[in-house]
Amino acid sequence: MSIRVDAMNVETVKGVEDRCDAFVRRQPDAKLCHLTAWSEMLTRKLGYECHYLALRDGEEVHGILPLTHVRSRLFGNRLISHGFSNYGGPLVRDETALQNLFERAVALAEEVGCASIEFRNTRAMPYELPEREHKISMHLRLDRDPETLWKGFDAKVRNQVRKAEKSGLQALDGQREFLDDFYHLYSLRMRELGTPCYSRRVMEAILDSFPDNTRVFVVRQDGKALGAALIFWFNGLVEIPWASTLTEYNRLCPNNLLYWSILRHSCLVGADWFDFGRCTEGGGTYQFKKQWGSQPVPLHYQYWFRPGSDTTPANPDDPRYRRKIELWKKLPLWLTRWAGPIISRGLC
Repeated sequence: MSIRVDAMNVETVKGVEDRCDAFVRRQPDAKLCHLTAWSEMLTRKLGYECHYLALRDGEEVHGILPLTHVRSRLFGNRLISHGFSNYGGPLVRDETALQNLFERAVALAEEVGCASIEFRNTRAMPYELPEREHKISMHLRLDRDPETLWKGFDAKVRNQVRKAEKSGLQALDGQREFLDDFYHLYSLRMRELGTPCYSRRVMEAILDSFPDNTRVFVVRQDGKALGAALIFWFNGLVEIPWASTLTEYNRLCPNNLLYWSILRHSCLVGADWFDFGRCTEGGGTYQFKKQWGSQPVPLHYQYWFRPGSDTTPANPDDPRYRRKIELWKKLPLWLTRWAGPIISRGLC
């Protein structure tokens, strides 16, 4: 038996990506970002350097770990698994495979001069590593029949959806034809939160790279977009990484209609679970997500730090950034759309 870990880039993974992807599709914890196509998207369309670690015994794959190399003056030089996803981390057959991949990731970080590695795990690795459990995800079990799901909601939730419909709100879905509406609302909401927005190119890259796994939803009233979201699905799970609404129209419940439209679609595409995305337990978005019947799922963000380096994980919620956040909220929208992608490139 000759087991080895190959650290491949987007070029050298060619020829083995089918075997790697076949392994990914067999893993219950696999997410869209674990596919080799996600790393290829980050490299070719967004200009990141990605490393795809694959543990192989001959032709047989025993584990994979995708990594994005991020260089930022603000947030440091580090590896992330994986870029532009709430998830990542290793997928393995057993603990021996996990140990091999972890050791190779550490060696790679040292080779390329990174001070840290961020593993965005759903299952904690059994190592003594610093961990941030500041966020959870909210998951809802779906039904193949949308009507069955609908009847299981609380009466208040159903009434809010009906209120939106009676107010003349309409939910639409498609792809790039709704990207203008989506990005306008997304970038506006990010400024309201005091957070740098991602570049529109990120959403374009995801839609173009995964046309069969993505959708953009928009809620309109008389042609005006009041809410929008981008979703993708894989391995029975629908994710909603970005959703935004105009807060001044909250009385019309556009968010409720938006989410119900997405949940209905999720049932129809045969998904088993809906992931409402990350939130802080007890916060406002947590309460909104919980009312649909979703349950909290812990996220285990674990970190390796190079000896002698700063052992504080990069954290945009750090209180030291509070004044900058308040300043960001007051900037013109055009300026945040220009500067936001420059800053957020180091967060991904």
